[in-house]
Amino acid sequence: MEKPVETLPLAVRDLTLSYGANNVVHHVSLDIARGGVTVLVGGNGCGKSTLLKACARLLRPVEGSVLLDGRAIQRLSTAQVARELAILPQTPLSPEGITVFELVRLGRYPHQSWRQQWSRQDQETLARVLHDTGLEACAHLPVDALSGGQRQRAWIAMTLAQDTGILLLDEPTTYLDLAYQIEVLDLLRELNQRHGKTIVMVLHDLNLAARYAHHMIAMRQGRVHAQGRPADVMTATTVEAVFGLRSRIIEDPVTGTPLCVPIGRVPASGLG
Repeated sequence: MEKPVETLPLAVRDLTLSYGANNVVHHVSLDIARGGVTVLVGGNGCGKSTLLKACARLLRPVEGSVLLDGRAIQRLSTAQVARELAILPQTPLSPEGITVFELVRLGRYPHQSWRQQWSRQDQETLARVLHDTGLEACAHLPVDALSGGQRQRAWIAMTLAQDTGILLLDEPTTYLDLAYQIEVLDLLRELNQRHGKTIVMVLHDLNLAARYAHHMIAMRQGRVHAQGRPADVMTATTVEAVFGLRSRIIEDPVTGTPLCVPIGRVPASGLG
């Protein structure tokens, strides 16, 4: 049952999205819980990244709406949205030679105006964000000189500098090795727990999704196939339907969350 939209930081109602003449998301409705970590999973081309873009007002719906604190996001100004919601795309590109401090400072742009270019609050926010992300010692280094994990922390720090209650992240662990993936996801969990950030992210790794999510949404062919607690969503039946993969689901011996052990692809004739 859908909750009243005014109580939700972000809600999607009967949303259809397209690129050109091709609809890629079909009549999706979602409730995003305040202060939770929601993770979107699904096969390539299922619409999860497209849905995230629409939630950030980067893509106009064909039908339906995205509601930000109960208000239609398309009716809000860019500045209003940027003060309440920050998005980190999958492969962000930084200007050559830009330092960590300069990159993170860009996150304060939505709070600037011709009357107020920089304030004490801006300076305090940057100091706090650099501390929270462990980047104080790297602040004056070029972003290009950082390790993969540090570079992703810098981009996350920029989104945090926007000082929004909602963070949207599209594959924040892309191209990172396992150690850096855990580092970045641990950071996001800490931000959620310490500062109450509402986090919505797309992840490809099912086991990491189940470990870090409060709420999982599994998408298939542009529709929500299943959603709920990781233990309810990550079942052998759902994995087969969404990924075309036979598997066993066991308990992670470290976290107690569901752990997917792949067995093999389902023959093409067995896919619905």
